[in-house]
Amino acid sequence: MQMTGGRSVYSETRLNDWKATDAKPVKVINYLLAGYIDPAIGLSRLQEQGVFRQHPPQSIFEISRPALEKLLPHLSLGFET
Repeated sequence: MQMTGGRSVYSETRLNDWKATDAKPVKVINYLLAGYIDPAIGLSRLQEQGVFRQHPPQSIFEISRPALEKLLPHLSLGFET
């Protein structure tokens, strides 16, 4: 819980149940929210633009640079991209 800063999709109980050790670690990915896409882009449009090929991923994935270029104009970062 210290590593997640209380911002986990899992409960403290669930994290403790995994009993992480040096031999059996639990991966923690810390991220910074830089901005929101507002209004949200629908799945069909993301598929049309090639951001997702079929179904959206069920976990963290890397967005290719060409796909990112299509998303950047939709981000509200507080400055021009």
